[in-house]
Amino acid sequence: MPKVRLDHNMISGLDNPEQPIEYYDKVERGLMLRHSKAGTKTFCYRYRFREKNKRYTIGEFPGIGLADARKKVQKLRVKVNDGIDPQAEKDKRKYKKEVIRFSELAKEYKEKEVPHKSENTRKEYIRIVDVELVPKLGEYPIDEIGKHLIIDILDDKAYGKGDSDPAPRMANSIRTRLSRIFNFGIERGLVKNNPVRQTSKYPEGEKKRDRYYSDEEIRELWNYFEDWEAPTPSVFKMLLITGQRKTETMHMKWNDIKGDIWTISPDMTKNKQVHQVVLSDFAQEIIQNQRSRSGDSDYVFESPVRDNEPLESIKRAKETIQKHSNIEDFRPHDLRRTFATNLAKLKVDRTVLGKILNHKGLSGDSQVTAIYDRHSYIEEKREAMNKWGRRLKEILQEYQGDQSEDKAEKTGAKITHISSARNLRTGNEG
Repeated sequence: MPKVRLDHNMISGLDNPEQPIEYYDKVERGLMLRHSKAGTKTFCYRYRFREKNKRYTIGEFPGIGLADARKKVQKLRVKVNDGIDPQAEKDKRKYKKEVIRFSELAKEYKEKEVPHKSENTRKEYIRIVDVELVPKLGEYPIDEIGKHLIIDILDDKAYGKGDSDPAPRMANSIRTRLSRIFNFGIERGLVKNNPVRQTSKYPEGEKKRDRYYSDEEIRELWNYFEDWEAPTPSVFKMLLITGQRKTETMHMKWNDIKGDIWTISPDMTKNKQVHQVVLSDFAQEIIQNQRSRSGDSDYVFESPVRDNEPLESIKRAKETIQKHSNIEDFRPHDLRRTFATNLAKLKVDRTVLGKILNHKGLSGDSQVTAIYDRHSYIEEKREAMNKWGRRLKEILQEYQGDQSEDKAEKTGAKITHISSARNLRTGNEG
């Protein structure tokens, strides 16, 4: 390997060699010019680090001039003398991962994992990501998100910030979703650790709601259900009569009903499995009342503001009942719990109750039993649903025979009150 005094004209005039050749500069120790068969001329720095010979590529001539190459060698030599391996530094920069921001990871999570969830769950997961997390964490590089930042966000939700009410249960839901996003990133090699694991749940948010309605409350609610524009009253009634989930009920289609069987498709159920609901005589009465109202719509409970679309919200009716009735804590989901509680009072077998609710834990469906137990429980469901339908009618009729005149007057006043409120109401829920 020849050692020469490199200069610009000498390098420019080199003819292509038959074999690659290296020229060492006499002026700057360690500077080398490598000349390939194809004619490429590359400046390199040859040095020794920890008893090993190494080479650092500076760049190709004439893109990198001789003067610049010599200056670069001087800087690299200083690093070597300071105990720094410049080639190792270069490799580290080369293989260093691109900075990934939380918004990018969240987007990938929504695209690859969320679509497999049920519709209702999917909507809530997307809402948490888009509304609760991305606005607050979106621009942060993932590896810079620590537990203190997470705690600040969760505390604001749990204890209330500004005009916001405390929501510890929602804070726990946000925490769960954030933790899953980090685990999703770890599984794909995008994240090193999950800082959410260093935070704790809010105990007050772990308390499960166990509210169900007494017979008297059922009667009062039924009166309020009657005093709302169709199809909202029928949805409330069906929630109480059948015990099914709100979104599944609002999306009921006429084609899903065959005789007294309502079949809910897998894309609507929480467990992504077909669910057959037996409709009691009472339930069928409610549904038949919708026939004339829904017209040619595919949906039993058609939106009053969008043609051939299902009712999507009963929020305003819920808030009106909370405001004007004695049941200030009214929630539609409590009707499902009231249904389940009353079936238990009627001595309905726990497994049958679980099958009716399509609740895996309650029905005792482990992974093994779900595979081997293919019994449809249709007859058992039919008996239980009709038993509850008859009992619910009795509860509603007891209002006439068992209530005192004083209570009747009070209830009449409540109905007048909500009727007045309705007259002030404008617009429809959709």
